[in-house]
Amino acid sequence: METTDPRVLDEVDLAVVHALQLDARAPWTRIAAAIGVDAATVVRHWSALTDEGLAWLTAWPTAERWASTTDLALVLVHPGIAPDAQAAIVRRPWVLGVDETSAGLLVLVAASEGLPQLGERVCALEADATVVRMDVAATVAAEDSTWRLPVLSAAQQRLLRPAPGGTRASAADTARPLKPHVVADIADVLEEDPRMPSAALAARLGVSEATARRAVERATATGLLRFGCDLAMPAAGYRRGAVLWARSADPEAAAARAARLPEAHRAGVAVGPAPVFACVRARSLTALPAIERSWGQDVEIVDRWTVLRSVKRNGHELDASGRSIARIPPWW
Repeated sequence: METTDPRVLDEVDLAVVHALQLDARAPWTRIAAAIGVDAATVVRHWSALTDEGLAWLTAWPTAERWASTTDLALVLVHPGIAPDAQAAIVRRPWVLGVDETSAGLLVLVAASEGLPQLGERVCALEADATVVRMDVAATVAAEDSTWRLPVLSAAQQRLLRPAPGGTRASAADTARPLKPHVVADIADVLEEDPRMPSAALAARLGVSEATARRAVERATATGLLRFGCDLAMPAAGYRRGAVLWARSADPEAAAARAARLPEAHRAGVAVGPAPVFACVRARSLTALPAIERSWGQDVEIVDRWTVLRSVKRNGHELDASGRSIARIPPWW
């Protein structure tokens, strides 16, 4: 696929994206105060980023919600798939991610009605491609919306937190878990626009503005929903990626450590001979040895796949330079 390289993001661009990764619903004035510019500048930079497909907002389940509601499979498709067949896979709403790797096409398949449904969906991929391998995820320690740019200082990040007495959910609110269908309804609406004002969200849900605002706060505070910001990684200098498969005497602990690696954007435990997986991104593949060492001495790397390019991530189809070119609302 031929495409022009994206422009390199400047310091304000990166700071705005990092701020939105931390709090996608923060007021523009608070973001402006944190990064040291005026609100009009923030809005201008954000508008340019979205218009060029270089950054976009996300509303995504957390690892806690994955564990309670979703079955996930990492499916390896035989390399050399035809472009139209690949496009058909990308368009499926329950395909959450697609990466071209040195081993083949890595496809993330999700299901909400149990393992039989997951198996049916993997079989459905056979209509377009040859499935080489299927690994069912036992746990998800990190997924794409957890990754953060290392741009804002700790002091700047503190400025993004709500002021005392603000709208943060109370302990009493977080003690009462939301019903799954309520979280699903909120996610469905806000997936269209994670910054949708509470009044507009209330109108869509048929509740009061105060009820809508509290429901969003409870969903995020209790670890059921996460809002964030994704971007074209090459524009931020992250032009290389890899999928690492590993063994460890304690796979859960190894996956948890992988999730804390600054370079990891996806990690978990699958059912297989090398059950721990971590997807990492870096500026150069020469960073891999250092990443692997920082993972821990008890982790044995069994296989490494180079990511040639990301094709789909969190409901967005990406071009060869990582820009969002189409939104495919996820549904599973």
